[in-house]
Amino acid sequence: MKQFFKIFTAVLVGFCCGTAVLEAAPVEIRKTAQNSYIQPTIQIKSLSGDKAFCEPFYRYLGTCGWFRIVNGQADYVLAVSASGSQIRMQLWFGANPVLAKNISYTGDARRAAARAVDELIQARFRQKLCDSQLVFTAETRPGIKEVFVCDTDGGNLRKITNFSTSCVEPAWMPNGRSVVYTRYTPSGTDICETMISPWRSRSLARFRGMNVGASIHPGGEFMALVMSVDRQVELYVKAVNSSERRRLTNSRAVEASPCWHPDGQTICFVSDRSRRPALYLINANGGNSTRVPTVGSEAVTPSWSPDGKLAYSAKVGGSYKLAIYDPHSNTSQVIENLPAGDWEAPSWAPDSRHLAASRRIGKKSEIYIVDSKTGSARKLLNFNYSQSSPDWSPIRRD
Repeated sequence: MKQFFKIFTAVLVGFCCGTAVLEAAPVEIRKTAQNSYIQPTIQIKSLSGDKAFCEPFYRYLGTCGWFRIVNGQADYVLAVSASGSQIRMQLWFGANPVLAKNISYTGDARRAAARAVDELIQARFRQKLCDSQLVFTAETRPGIKEVFVCDTDGGNLRKITNFSTSCVEPAWMPNGRSVVYTRYTPSGTDICETMISPWRSRSLARFRGMNVGASIHPGGEFMALVMSVDRQVELYVKAVNSSERRRLTNSRAVEASPCWHPDGQTICFVSDRSRRPALYLINANGGNSTRVPTVGSEAVTPSWSPDGKLAYSAKVGGSYKLAIYDPHSNTSQVIENLPAGDWEAPSWAPDSRHLAASRRIGKKSEIYIVDSKTGSARKLLNFNYSQSSPDWSPIRRD
């Protein structure tokens, strides 16, 4: 992952629900004797309605990772019917009814399908996943990277930037309506925000030199970023809507890739102060930093899950692997059995189980969705361009 420090050296529908839900305890993923996880199986007894709803519903259910669709005997049996603006879902666990739900929606049938599958996941596992989005960069021309957005099943792909330069390191604003990213300029780099609908952009940080790697505070009012205002590459916290800023580090080391803990009090970042990239934690108000116990010789591109786990890319042997740090046990563990390649830039899904990450083989990189419980991975897109730096949005609120 030599590209990790390149950016630094280069600069020096409305939806509502009315339901009857039969309560039941969440069903945990089962463990086998090999201590691996097996997805609960689900049989679709019936799925009727408009093709615009049924096709994305089946796709979301098949790609969400919380169920495995089978024919014949299954842990769950599902019946779904959609007519007009009404969706009726019934779910059985064995012979026991566990969900009976009527959903009303207006607008986009694709999004209604995502929310319907989320209702199933929520009812059984107390999580949601599908009604969120992924942002990433793709190299559309040599030396030019643009920012793209798609749904969690890989559909609804669209480009949201169009510059004659590179836009990298995209990250969602907490409201899921806009994206921030680093944009190369003739004089350095700046931090931009683009609202997706209606489309409009603005600059958030344009100080002299380097402005890179913005991560937005869970409350949306502040961002952590790396700047070189005084010719030192340091970690800062800056107000989103003003120039007010606070410097958190002061050393000859290079800092990078800040990310906020979900409680909004702590920032994890990368520093090479130990001569190799490693992860550190620092209070958002400043003070001393502490090193995170990680695996491998290098640790980069951290990402906090909503429930407080830290994923990162670790150099183990001659390649980069995905690893997870658990603060409760103060230990790190590699996600085993992923396909060969360099796995980079993980980003947690809203369910604190799945990750989006880029898998690099040679010069090309593609986005994969990784199940941290099972170690399974699926390619997100069939896309000609090399893709990198995914970031997973929160569940949409509108």
